[in-house]
Amino acid sequence: MERREYGNTGMQVSMLGFGAAEIGFIQAEARTIERLLGSALDSGLNLIDTGECYGDSEELIGQAVGHRRSDYYLFTKCGHGKVAGYERPDWEPSLREETIDRSLKRLRT
Repeated sequence: MERREYGNTGMQVSMLGFGAAEIGFIQAEARTIERLLGSALDSGLNLIDTGECYGDSEELIGQAVGHRRSDYYLFTKCGHGKVAGYERPDWEPSLREETIDRSLKRLRT
């Protein structure tokens, strides 16, 4: 799979990435998600995009490919108040820190 530098970060990312919003909402079996993400990584894809606001997407990714963490770059959204189950304003500094920590645990990274 063709790769390109991501901005000036030095990261070489696949031209195609996996947008994980859908897997957080379709209630697919963990085995199906593991097969899907495993096939994508085996094919050379190395970018996964998710978010705390995508249902249980982060947990499913962590369960399915957490053991392959060095095979991909992971992007996730954080800092959402009500969407993430918090009664605090979006982007509040302590909320961002808390949601980042929660996402890291969910993603097993």
